[in-house]
Amino acid sequence: MKLNIYDQDIRLIDPICFPIFKTNGKKGVLLIHGFTGSPHDMIYVAQRLFDEGFTVSVPRLPGHGTSHRDFLNSTWKDWVRRSIDAYLDLTNFCDEISVVGLSMGALLAAVVASRFKIRKVVLAAPAFKVTDWRLKFTPLMSLFVHYKEKEPPVFDDPSLNKLAQEYWNKVFIKPAAHLYKLQKVAIKSLEMVESPTLVIVTQKDNSVPLSVLDVIKDHLKAEFKTVVLEKSAHPVTNDVEKELVAEKIAEFLSN
Repeated sequence: MKLNIYDQDIRLIDPICFPIFKTNGKKGVLLIHGFTGSPHDMIYVAQRLFDEGFTVSVPRLPGHGTSHRDFLNSTWKDWVRRSIDAYLDLTNFCDEISVVGLSMGALLAAVVASRFKIRKVVLAAPAFKVTDWRLKFTPLMSLFVHYKEKEPPVFDDPSLNKLAQEYWNKVFIKPAAHLYKLQKVAIKSLEMVESPTLVIVTQKDNSVPLSVLDVIKDHLKAEFKTVVLEKSAHPVTNDVEKELVAEKIAEFLSN
């Protein structure tokens, strides 16, 4: 008799979404992916930093990389908890730690940096402000509907198409309500961040406007430098200028 220990609705992690942890010295970097993303979005930058002599950790946030059902059951507190746990895990290997966050991951990076001694912070396409005005209404909307279907994008990579069927063929309202809550917490957290910070934005971002820099300027306690990209879309760590992004991050963290 074969014992099935998994519920039929439970879906295992796609290999493309596996978390990354590679040791390479006492200087560590925690890299946090974004909303509906996965560690795959950070793999290029993580490899560049590893080659530069950093220990790198790219956790998979709860609800990501498995199924939309998992995503609907995850909360902003789950994402914060996983980010903090990943930081604490790194402290067992590293004497100093920096944090890099993409989009929602930048919000989580701010929360982590506000609570622990972080060497440096990188906020890439940081979602402290978004272009979609509907976000602020998601707490109310989520009481009536959790998501809406939409046409998924099509990729050459079969693994990405699997993810598209779970995450990118829906407008997630309930999880977006948690993103909105996290956004508010993260903006407040900026006031307690003292670490030198690099902010990376792009002119072609359809999700985060360049005016997010005003939000950061108004709330971030620490000094920050800015890089403005010209060609990249929102996922700047995994788009057409990823080499430049990786170079700027490596240069900032190495100095």
